[in-house]
Amino acid sequence: MKSIFVSLLVLSLAPLASAQEQPAPAPAKKDCPLCKLPGRAALFAGGPAACPADCVKLCCKGIPVTYLVAGLVCDRCTDKITAALAKIGGVKVEAVSHETGQTVLKYDPAKVQPAQLTAAIVNCGYKVTGEQASFKVVGLIDDTSAAVVEKALVALQGVQQVTAVCHKSGRAIVNFDPAKTDRTQVAAAINTTRFKVTD
Repeated sequence: MKSIFVSLLVLSLAPLASAQEQPAPAPAKKDCPLCKLPGRAALFAGGPAACPADCVKLCCKGIPVTYLVAGLVCDRCTDKITAALAKIGGVKVEAVSHETGQTVLKYDPAKVQPAQLTAAIVNCGYKVTGEQASFKVVGLIDDTSAAVVEKALVALQGVQQVTAVCHKSGRAIVNFDPAKTDRTQVAAAINTTRFKVTD
């Protein structure tokens, strides 16, 4: 009986001993905001095209724009904006989120202008506080090169926030006031450095 008890005691302590011998896991490596959000990075990088190369629909040929909207608190708010934008010809609403405050869409510049899009959001009772744009930048190799691009962007009037400049994804994400600047001027600011926008 005593030998059985000793055997059971040894078996119960064996896993504990082996667990204590295992090394502690290495601390998680910190990364840039883009790399922390693979879903978001994939959104900006673009997924595989489901449409043919000659597709002329808004899903492929429309100009993408992301508006930052203040005052969204629930699904009712997002539904209201979605419905208002859907009534405008030449607009494809991709997402409206009260969690991120973002309204993501594509539009046909031959049928609608950005001012009409922001007016539709404002008429719903919300405020467009900015626009977010993503740029593919060639030549980024490390944090130092990313810092050069960020410095050029921060110096541009109308830029509200440089969300990320990532040398791993080769992307720069910028929030700006569309009343003071636009995508073309933001891209031009990046191009003043030795790194160039390819979008």
